[in-house]
Amino acid sequence: MSDFTNKNAAKEDFTVTEPLQGGVNDDISQGFMTQPFSSDDVSSPPSVEGILQTTTPNVVMRDPQLQKRGIHARAQLRSIPFFDELGINTVVHGDVYDNNFKLVDYTHHSATDIVETVEDVEFPLVHITTQEGIKEYGEEELVRALLQRATEEREWYILVTDTTSPRLPTYIQKPGRGIVDDYDVAVKDYKTLSARYLEDYVNSGLPASQTRNLHYHRASEFHKQHGAPADTLENIYDYTRAPSGSPVWEPLYYFIEHDLENVLDEYSERISDALRSWTERGDTRNVANQMLDALRVCEFQKEQLQEYQQTDPQLR
Repeated sequence: MSDFTNKNAAKEDFTVTEPLQGGVNDDISQGFMTQPFSSDDVSSPPSVEGILQTTTPNVVMRDPQLQKRGIHARAQLRSIPFFDELGINTVVHGDVYDNNFKLVDYTHHSATDIVETVEDVEFPLVHITTQEGIKEYGEEELVRALLQRATEEREWYILVTDTTSPRLPTYIQKPGRGIVDDYDVAVKDYKTLSARYLEDYVNSGLPASQTRNLHYHRASEFHKQHGAPADTLENIYDYTRAPSGSPVWEPLYYFIEHDLENVLDEYSERISDALRSWTERGDTRNVANQMLDALRVCEFQKEQLQEYQQTDPQLR
């Protein structure tokens, strides 16, 4: 039995008989509310290998959203909340996706910054890129180095990309061959995986066809549990009716603590742009306007936002 399998032997039973219930703990002093799993019926979350259905440490995860280009390019970071819920919250992605906004809290490494210090990056790790990023923007050496490290150390390296067989053209020159042919790699599809996960472990009022961002579905689930609107993003982000413990409050603290200057300069346009990297479709302006309204009510002050959040929705 491999070291990787031994390390996870306590998690060999991958069957979860009851769905996980959503919920978050208030941690408004930090700007994020953390507790990805909260259930009265399930003592521990499913293991990573149980959800991915593999013990192979190198995983290529195709996300069709990364195939889109130009004005249609959006929601490139939508898989981060999913991996965060599985306990993997160290993420490498290019600066092109970095709009200085985090919908959930995670440790971000810029792909261009860590090429020379790849040995210092900690596993488990998610790496979001495209074949174009690998070939044209200098991520080939990074991918190769991380593949080799993950193989040697038997730690999770999940490459989220736009193809099931990303290529390293400098090192794999035979036409049609990719890293799945030269490395021990498991291939998964985010659309399929997220659909199964949402069905098995999340009681959301949002259709998967609208979004596969788990953060939005957890917010919807929490709203359903508390009798609040849960069927559309616009309704979920109606702060006059949002439960005090809802994840929808998290971005407001982020904007106040980390991005207030840009918000005050560009208002809802800045918020709307920030949401694009996390949201697949629809006009993010409506949600942005509701966020801006809540920030204005609180005069962009953290203490007033805390008070507003804890106010009974019927009195807001």
